Amino acid sequence: MTESGRPRDRDARRLAERALAALLHAAADHSTELVLIGGLVPEYLVDADEPHQGTNDVDLLLDIGLEYDRDDDDHGWLERALDRAGFVPASPNVGWRWVADVDGYPVVVEFLSDVSDNLDQEIALPGTTTLTVKNLRGPGPALRDAHVASVLGERVRMADIGGYVAAKGAAAYWRRADKDLYDFAWVLVNASRADPGRAAAAVAAVLDPAVDRDRWGAVLGVCSLFDTAMSDGTATFVTTALAAGSAQDAEELALDAVLAVRLFRAALEPRAQD
Repeated sequence: MTESGRPRDRDARRLAERALAALLHAAADHSTELVLIGGLVPEYLVDADEPHQGTNDVDLLLDIGLEYDRDDDDHGWLERALDRAGFVPASPNVGWRWVADVDGYPVVVEFLSDVSDNLDQEIALPGTTTLTVKNLRGPGPALRDAHVASVLGERVRMADIGGYVAAKGAAAYWRRADKDLYDFAWVLVNASRADPGRAAAAVAAVLDPAVDRDRWGAVLGVCSLFDTAMSDGTATFVTTALAAGSAQDAEELALDAVLAVRLFRAALEPRAQD
């Protein structure tokens, strides 16, 4: 089985949902110990007429705790669920990426964590032989702001808008991946149409600027990538939205992104002084 899969699009999204649902079903009562982040989440967070690009993989965040008490956990249930759902390691000697065949296409599931030790490294999970997590700086806020949701009838914890925007904003600032910039702006644009203050209030409830100074600075910092229609973040959003089939033209999309991010930053910045 190869890892190439499909492009990040609507059809690939449906395959990713099916792969996730199979894993959740196999995990049974443990399914809500997984937190869904990444490109599957945006359409669950906001109502939107504009299509989302979709995704071709599944990102799951694990709360693995502090290094000194991590051995108290047992993640053998997750490795067994992967086996029952037909997943295999995506690459030799890489335990955090697993792949399953769905209608002839490979769908990759990535297991992530956000803890202070072993940054950008794989971390072994107690009770497993192969499964690991990749420890990244950024997604942690999703653990603080998640709700139990249903994906094709299977239960999972899913990042809510505060946790998602905080995590995506920080990731987009630190790694500058196009998909992170797009997802960040797509959620803000569509959330602002229904409630302009919703996203900023939710992020402020998740992040404490005195404690989460780096993440707070990253979320505000990524906003500068949407200052104008020519800014890198804006251009990425416009190009991706057009490719996803938006009915708006490039000028309208750019204006939407600039205004939504500007409103978000204007509402969030004063909260740093609260």
